[in-house]
Amino acid sequence: MSDNDIPAFASRFRWPAGQTYPLVIGHRGASGHATENTLAAFARASDLGAEMWELDAQVTRDGVCVVSHDDHLQRVFGVDAHVSELTAAELKELPGLEVPTFTEVAALARARGAGLYVEIKAPDAAPLVWRHLKEQEQRFAALGSFDTAPVRLLREEGCDFPLSVLVRLGADPIEEAERAGADIVHLCWERGGERPQDLVTPDLTKTILDSGRQIVLWHEERPEIIGDLMTLPVLGICSDLPERLCEARDKVPA
Repeated sequence: MSDNDIPAFASRFRWPAGQTYPLVIGHRGASGHATENTLAAFARASDLGAEMWELDAQVTRDGVCVVSHDDHLQRVFGVDAHVSELTAAELKELPGLEVPTFTEVAALARARGAGLYVEIKAPDAAPLVWRHLKEQEQRFAALGSFDTAPVRLLREEGCDFPLSVLVRLGADPIEEAERAGADIVHLCWERGGERPQDLVTPDLTKTILDSGRQIVLWHEERPEIIGDLMTLPVLGICSDLPERLCEARDKVPA
């Protein structure tokens, strides 16, 4: 595979052929338009042109994988309760919440033809996500985490989906990727100053691509920055407002 042969990377993992790159990834769905990580947000992301949905996987007290960024439900729903302390049934019964199961989101993705970019928040979610995707033969998916341990465990247990490591500002992307055994380096550098795109240098991209890995970029909503990101040799870019990525990608010369 050449340094930036994204179609070959996609083919290796049996992703759908004929995709346009970089992929538009709806961050927690179209979370700039609807409550994050809800079925409505994911459906809206597809309506706005996103090919993939970024989502967060937690686990209830009785071992059901659900989609929520936070374990604590206060920030999003104003409810002082924790996903990990509730059963799935108790979670469903709480008024004013919409916390879908991973099974529900995966089914909607199949119906919409969307890919799933799953961030593992609770380590116990990793095998549950992998098992469900494998059982459904839902190949258009990737699994990742800031925590290298569950990613490495998936790799060691033979997970044949692309694995991603999310990299914070200040961390070494290659060191993190090696530690995780990751196929994708996800740079979470949206807080890297007024021009975070300048941090994604030609030397850095070459080093990552030469290692046989691909690059996914942070969620970005600023049009002036999105325009620059679209010129970079990356697999995908996230956004709360996926329509802005689509608009910018349409302007890039073929």
